Amino acid sequence: MSRAFREGVAKNKRVHAPVRRRNWSPIRDLQGLKSRTQVVGSQMGPLDEVPAMVRIENEHWVFERIEDGVLYNITHKLILHEGDKEKVIGGTTDMRTAMKVAQCMAQKENRIVMIQPV
Repeated sequence: MSRAFREGVAKNKRVHAPVRRRNWSPIRDLQGLKSRTQVVGSQMGPLDEVPAMVRIENEHWVFERIEDGVLYNITHKLILHEGDKEKVIGGTTDMRTAMKVAQCMAQKENRIVMIQPV
């Protein structure tokens, strides 16, 4: 048995299968997906930035997307400074929650959050 493995299969008994090379062109193959994405994107309309609602539950931050109708309850915006830019990270419904978020950001991530009334 070991001699058969050492010598291999006889040339006249080997199975010959041509090697098939797959020609993959991603632009052509993904064209349908790209066009569907563009159609869906145009149907959705322009993008509006909706801030996240921040809640703190059991020492964890909970970020929720909110509807346009809830936006009138937001009293404070939370803003991070990144270089020369300001980035709004969310909004809260009261000052106490805004202060908790700012304190957690300062303690855990060494970031300063500006609290701005809306």
